[in-house]
Amino acid sequence: MRSLDLFAGPGGWDIAAHGLGWDVDGVEISTDAKATRAAAGLKTIADDVRDVDPMPGEYDALIASPPCQSFSAAGLGAGRRALDAVLHGVRRYALGERPAFAELADLTGDERTALVLEPLRVALAMRPTFIAWEQVPPVLPVWQACADVLRTAGYSAAAGYLHAEQYGVPQTRKRAFLLARRDGQPAALPTPTHSRYHSRTPDRLDPGVAKWVSMADALGWQDAPVEAVKRMGRGMVERHGERPGRSIDAPAFTVRAAAGGTEPGGFVWKLRSGQSWEGRVIERRIDRPSLTLLGSANRCRWERGEETRKVTVDEVATLQTFPADFPFQGGKSAQLLQVGNAAPPKLTRAVLTAAVA
Repeated sequence: MRSLDLFAGPGGWDIAAHGLGWDVDGVEISTDAKATRAAAGLKTIADDVRDVDPMPGEYDALIASPPCQSFSAAGLGAGRRALDAVLHGVRRYALGERPAFAELADLTGDERTALVLEPLRVALAMRPTFIAWEQVPPVLPVWQACADVLRTAGYSAAAGYLHAEQYGVPQTRKRAFLLARRDGQPAALPTPTHSRYHSRTPDRLDPGVAKWVSMADALGWQDAPVEAVKRMGRGMVERHGERPGRSIDAPAFTVRAAAGGTEPGGFVWKLRSGQSWEGRVIERRIDRPSLTLLGSANRCRWERGEETRKVTVDEVATLQTFPADFPFQGGKSAQLLQVGNAAPPKLTRAVLTAAVA
């Protein structure tokens, strides 16, 4: 299976694709991410997605995770404000037009926002058999509109939200996905293998599937005393206290490039996010999944009482389900940015498996 990965980053999709035996050509503009890809043995064939114009039949599959900053709830929201303009751009494709990127950038008011339509341009040009795209939740209406365009081009398509903890990722990361295929089979999102993490009722588990994976399980910190954690080379996990959060036996919050929980009546390691929501600190106990990990993970801290320290790249990469010792390149902040912005390989493997099933 020959596949093209647009906005490939450090390889969140590529790791999964290689595990399925696919050959992947990546397109990535970040110098640090390209260095990581090279160190990991992943191919990068071009820097700028706008320069990519594959021939029909050149690739069997098209993968894409466009930049999310302008759409993300953690950003300034330029993409959300430009949503109507982006949807207007999709309608131009639906009418059979092929607008130039400069036109779309003018239409949306931001080049980075306009990049969300590049996968549609490439798909209609190269007509791959399989398509798998990912973005932050506010982009779902765009994916739904793109799915309609792809259906007129002979594809079956499905678009919707996926929750990472439902596929074994120790993190509650919600993302919008689009799957399409042109082989006569109906496109469908993957069936969950694990329970949703219900933050208001953590003991509630969905029937018929496995329990979500906790940070403690992923990091190997179950019942480990502080000294043992240090000997494991992971360092201490940061301070304990009685603020609300997620325990180590729960999935992590969404892993971002800024990565902080509590246990009634005792001290337990917590992951405290560098983000806040309506003035509240966001944190989770280590016996639960992590919060969503973002590109700002450098601000995340482990806490246990008065003990505290920043997360390491290896810890955040583990919560994002990258392989152990994955060779991220660049300074610590650059590495955490790559991890937080990547799609979790365990989730992308479930998506790619469903895409061709």
